[in-house]
Amino acid sequence: MSSPLQEYERIHKELQDEGFIRHDYPIDPTTVLWNQKVMTMKRQDLDKIKTFRLKRIVKWAWENSEFYRNFWKTKGFDPEQVKDWKDIVKIPILRKDDLRNDLSKNPPFGSIMVPELARRIRFVGATSGSTGMPTFQGWGGLELDYFEEAQARYLWTFAGVKPTTVYANYLNMSGFYSWGPPLVETAMWRCGATAIAGGGETYFSWKSRHNLIFKLWKVDVMATTPWLQRLIGEEAKLEGWETPFKVLLLHGGAAAENTKKKLFQVHPNAKLAVSVWGTTDGHMAVEVPGSEGQLVVWEDMEMFDIVDPKTDEPAAEGERGELISTLLNHFTMPLIRYSLGDYVKNEFITDPDPKFGITHMRFVEPIPGRVEWMFKVQGKLLLPIYVEDAVNEIPDTTGMFNIFIYDNNMDKLKIRIESRKTVTDDYDREARKVLGERIGIDPENVEIEWVKPGETIWTGYKLQVFVDKRKK
Repeated sequence: MSSPLQEYERIHKELQDEGFIRHDYPIDPTTVLWNQKVMTMKRQDLDKIKTFRLKRIVKWAWENSEFYRNFWKTKGFDPEQVKDWKDIVKIPILRKDDLRNDLSKNPPFGSIMVPELARRIRFVGATSGSTGMPTFQGWGGLELDYFEEAQARYLWTFAGVKPTTVYANYLNMSGFYSWGPPLVETAMWRCGATAIAGGGETYFSWKSRHNLIFKLWKVDVMATTPWLQRLIGEEAKLEGWETPFKVLLLHGGAAAENTKKKLFQVHPNAKLAVSVWGTTDGHMAVEVPGSEGQLVVWEDMEMFDIVDPKTDEPAAEGERGELISTLLNHFTMPLIRYSLGDYVKNEFITDPDPKFGITHMRFVEPIPGRVEWMFKVQGKLLLPIYVEDAVNEIPDTTGMFNIFIYDNNMDKLKIRIESRKTVTDDYDREARKVLGERIGIDPENVEIEWVKPGETIWTGYKLQVFVDKRKK
């Protein structure tokens, strides 16, 4: 009988040999799809792959992870219950608190990680810990290899990241962030591009240095949050120069429709803006050019299902609920039916997209935000992205704002907004009218704190759109 390490290495080789992880790069620059065989696979073949890999990862976790064996036993679940990929809904939901409890009892990774592989991890990822103790993920060679393959698929195919392309990564370059150095140092090499690992969190302290790099290197593809994209473009306009970016990759939060319009205004050379949704532990969904607002999921890599957060039962088709994810190729630290906390619509498109013929399923709309970001004003359920769309309709604002949440059901929307204009009563009144009408509440119940550019609250390279002031 093979050891977990031997089986892990066998599976890694199998994935490479079968072409799910492409290794014959650099490839012909005229190639349109990075991995045409996988990206245009027939639906029935994708379903077979999902069934096979779901059964395999569940069996693997049961046999090799003490955490899953104990967790599933307490929930009355047995791996034999999974006969088909649709049986994923029979698997108990795993939430972050379950991981935190295990981690605190068995530091640093908890008992979820496969012991023999834990000694061979190549990268440690961690959540921010903004809602409590951070959770850690261990990545081995297989997981990193597949993750970079998944990155290369959209970077090459959608964003045109190829040899001679200059790509600037202004995501988090600090420790424990999987979309930082691992992406720059490996996915870029696969595509043959020149990579600049700038680090969005340092833009505020090294602004002049970063702006000089953009101009000197004539960066083609810029990857950071929608808010930092906007800020960089605004800074360039104020200084009298144009950013060279041709493609904007929007990470870290869904970009509202009006935000994209503003980005094209402040980045006049940009022809494409692509929303990239993802998590530190390796989940992703990427907007398909030509099918704006629709985010494709690589189904050979992960599976999603959506549940009612109050009952944990599957959400009805077309209803919104809590996003649950299963990574099909994460063996070092399996994440099976793990709640990501995002609030999404349970509706997907499986017809090939018209531009590339990609057959993997697509969300019908962007992922608007996390479940805990939902808030009520006058009984109306809202998310920051809805407010962001409205803020961008107010003249002379920078698009930067903070929503202050002071109660579970608020009487007023309390919001801080940056404006370049000297605020008068008329300006404030018109702004409240725009916000109220756009999001469906009485303008009299909108309270705006006006601040100058640069005075909203940020966390690193992310604008803190949701500021929770409720008593814990």
